[in-house]
Amino acid sequence: MLHSIKFRILATLGAIFLFSIISYEVFHWVTHVYEFDARIKTVLTTLSSRIDANIAEIHVKEGEQVKEGSLLVGLESEVERLRIEVLKIDLERELARGVKLMAEKEALELNLASRIATKQEEIGALRIEYQTIADRLNLATKNLDRSKILFEKKLLSSKSLEQDQDTTLEFSGQSKIAAAKVRVAERELAEVRASRSELNVIASELEISKKTVLKIEFQIQEEEEKLRHMFIVSPINGVIDNVFKNKGETVNEGDAIILLHDPENFWVEANIEESQLRYLEIGQLVKIDIDAYPYDDFTGTIVRIGSVTRAQMVPGAAGYEKASKAVQRIPVYIRLLDPPENVTPGMLVEVNIQIFDQVMKRLEKLGF
Repeated sequence: MLHSIKFRILATLGAIFLFSIISYEVFHWVTHVYEFDARIKTVLTTLSSRIDANIAEIHVKEGEQVKEGSLLVGLESEVERLRIEVLKIDLERELARGVKLMAEKEALELNLASRIATKQEEIGALRIEYQTIADRLNLATKNLDRSKILFEKKLLSSKSLEQDQDTTLEFSGQSKIAAAKVRVAERELAEVRASRSELNVIASELEISKKTVLKIEFQIQEEEEKLRHMFIVSPINGVIDNVFKNKGETVNEGDAIILLHDPENFWVEANIEESQLRYLEIGQLVKIDIDAYPYDDFTGTIVRIGSVTRAQMVPGAAGYEKASKAVQRIPVYIRLLDPPENVTPGMLVEVNIQIFDQVMKRLEKLGF
């Protein structure tokens, strides 16, 4: 009888204990969102070749930490260096040619200015000479007219008249010669001025030289840019995850060479069932269990809730015509507040999101 009573008491206590555990688990399950499909994610940076070349040297190994700007891979660059040197020589030669053309242009301008000035002075002197002879011819013509009148009146001898005629003819001839000299000098001045076309030719060559210099400078910049692409440097402070190529291999434009990530930029991505989404808010605290650290608990906070389901993230999923009734999951992004020392992208984690406050708010809205 006593054994029966003890058994009943123990059975009752066991039932109460079991009921308490089940009640606690049910309560905890209702007031928490659990998700075992979660991983640590990060931004993976793939460094590729921008040109076709051979790998001269790989300066890093997988797992190595690198600083921003560190040299990771060097491609063979001797040919590019030689091209740049040849282009620099061409540039120096073209610059020297431009200096020579400029000197020729200045010398020709000075020579033309001097010849024009000399010819203008010569023309001025010839015009003065012509004007002097013209004045003397005018005076001789007046004397001849007076002599003719006096000769008709028998007041002047024929010899004097002939002398006046000779003088007039002489000045007339000198006047024509002087006028011809002026015209010849003016034509010579026109020819000198016409030689300015040589200046135009030199000016055209100078313009061509300047454009050639610009072209060579652009070519040098282009080759230097190619040369920079032959030295692949790290864009971030990161950890080398993969080295896809080896020294001596040939790479084509776009070939991946290095994969790395920023160890300070990572998060937990948990795929939460859509039915639980209404209980989640930005800033909610999350308890995180990392499989690699089974005896430690970590804390996080929700920083972003995805706007599409995981199924829609699959390429081509949007083209499905037949709707699926399977439970859809939405990615939720969680920032670790107290991360462990060593975190690797892809680590498996479990998340536990406390939603008690959100559940109570919904019950209050429903009148409970």
